[in-house]
Amino acid sequence: MALEPAPSIAASLPQSRYATLNGLRLHYADWGGNDSQGTFVLLHGGAANVHWWDAVAPALTSQGRVLALDFRGHGQSQWAAPDSYGPKGYVADAEAFLSHLGVPVILVGHSMGGMVALWVATRKLVALEMLVLADSPGIPPSLWRRLRWLRRQRRAHVGGRPELPSAEAVVRRFHLIPNATTASAETLARLALASAEELPNGHWAFRFDPQTRAWRRRGGRLPAPDPRAVEIPTLIVRGAGSTIVSPRLARWLHRRIAGSELRELPHTFHHVTLDDPAATSAAIIDFVRRHRAPTERAQTRAR
Repeated sequence: MALEPAPSIAASLPQSRYATLNGLRLHYADWGGNDSQGTFVLLHGGAANVHWWDAVAPALTSQGRVLALDFRGHGQSQWAAPDSYGPKGYVADAEAFLSHLGVPVILVGHSMGGMVALWVATRKLVALEMLVLADSPGIPPSLWRRLRWLRRQRRAHVGGRPELPSAEAVVRRFHLIPNATTASAETLARLALASAEELPNGHWAFRFDPQTRAWRRRGGRLPAPDPRAVEIPTLIVRGAGSTIVSPRLARWLHRRIAGSELRELPHTFHHVTLDDPAATSAAIIDFVRRHRAPTERAQTRAR
């Protein structure tokens, strides 16, 4: 099963690039854009990859260069030792990548990627221009949720990474967590195939390292980030039907990040980048334009 990219998607497929950081070969996607305007770095959620941004990133290129990073063990990035996964490893990846770029960025994170972005913003070891948290809770998941994920992982990956007989089987096996979505079956099929690879023996497997959850038993934790330490313009985006970020939790995060903005996207669930990529990108673009406007007016007056 080989789905051809739809014309609108094919015209905006990113370039795959790699950087060796923290001793690992990390993959990132580059959609281009004018870096003199600024640079976006997009961070995916747990068990996801750069392709969660495929329908959002092209629109953002109107505002600057757009890059998306695959965390270690995800997508096309190198797998790592099980005890190096988790917040410590992912924050290290993000900070090393931003240092590698050497410019202040607009850091955008979805779900777990939003948590990593929040950690980066509060640690203040690299320069950020703005922060966008897309359906990200701002606090680590509850013990109940972590146990559910661990049980699901153990059921799915007994004996290591499972091999599937065909591309069609990849599409049938693929599912979102949480599974509520308005994304089309075609969108999910493309995402499934972009998240998998054909093996030398003709079988298929997902690129995601099943050991990425092992950090919960081995370490890799960081102290919870304090949202009150964020000092840059911040946009909080919530999917109206999200079960990961409740309205109460979104308001809590909004109150703790001084001057932040809260936007709720109707007809979306947790995976806002898939459910309504146009509304997601429009919310980010509107936020960026408004927060750039005072600086641009000041530069115009200076000239």
